[in-house]
Amino acid sequence: MQCSHCSELFGDAARLGRHLGAVPRTPGDMTLQLVATESLLAREHGLRAFLRSRSTRVRWALCLTLATALIAYELQRKRVVVHELGTSRLLAGLLLLIVLALITRSSLRPWPLERAAARLRTLLALVAWTLPCMLLFAPEARAGAEDFSSSGFALRSLACFGYGSALAAPSFALLYAFDRDERVPHRVLASAAGLVAVLSSLILLVHCPSTQRAHLIAGHFSIGLVWFVAVSIASFWRRAN
Repeated sequence: MQCSHCSELFGDAARLGRHLGAVPRTPGDMTLQLVATESLLAREHGLRAFLRSRSTRVRWALCLTLATALIAYELQRKRVVVHELGTSRLLAGLLLLIVLALITRSSLRPWPLERAAARLRTLLALVAWTLPCMLLFAPEARAGAEDFSSSGFALRSLACFGYGSALAAPSFALLYAFDRDERVPHRVLASAAGLVAVLSSLILLVHCPSTQRAHLIAGHFSIGLVWFVAVSIASFWRRAN
């Protein structure tokens, strides 16, 4: 049986336990440190406090459930017939699903070695931003005679970009809410942006029938890059202020 007090002390990479262990030994400083610790615990209330206090397994399951529900919603709409996607695109979709599960797991799991965790999350985020582009090399993808300056091309690309971003945004918000740091670090935001890139590509794979490479680049694969730039700017602005 697991001790609830030990769970509090050693949860979240033992943040509370280390915080208490760093208490100075003078009575006055100990009193101040105890007040600061009680204040920290008192702020742990509300929806986000409840969400991030769930176990890693529960938080991971909820993230995957939301992503699966979004993809299932698109599949039941039957805008794209699955068996017409082609073997290479189906295999790419399965690989993206595996990467999606790994990203959510690495973002939510407390790692004992912070430096190693940062490197792994950065690597997974990089894979997440770039991996969807492998669909450009599928035999079904083709280079059409698209007019980049035409309003039709721009509107179709913008529609897919907006649709994919809107449906993947709740997963980004969920990863943000589930993180246990007081201030969500950039590496978690970057991983969440990578999650948006992968999930939006999966959603658009079964939503948009277009296989034109120009449209895929502008309307599908640009989502991850734009989200990454956005979270990087937000993180820089937060550090500067």
